[in-house]
Amino acid sequence: MQRWLILGAILVVLAVAGLSGLGIWRQIVHLRHLLATEAELQAQIQYEQDRQQQLEQELQHVSSPGYPEEWARRYGGMVQPGEIRLVVTDSADPTPAAP
Repeated sequence: MQRWLILGAILVVLAVAGLSGLGIWRQIVHLRHLLATEAELQAQIQYEQDRQQQLEQELQHVSSPGYPEEWARRYGGMVQPGEIRLVVTDSADPTPAAP
């Protein structure tokens, strides 16, 4: 009878140890997952911080006093009175001159 009690106690101890080990293993796996997620989020944060800096620089540029004229010349095709607009095309196959 005492033998069965010892065997039962050993089985209980092994079961508790096994469940504890399983719980610890799950925590380790969960921690690894959290660390991987943290690394991904850190990379995303860095990307967004860089993007914010670019946008702030662009905002400074477009808020400058000379930007409306720059935009009008570059994108609007506008010129100041008395100026002549010159359009240069980037053609790889130039049109031959007429004979």
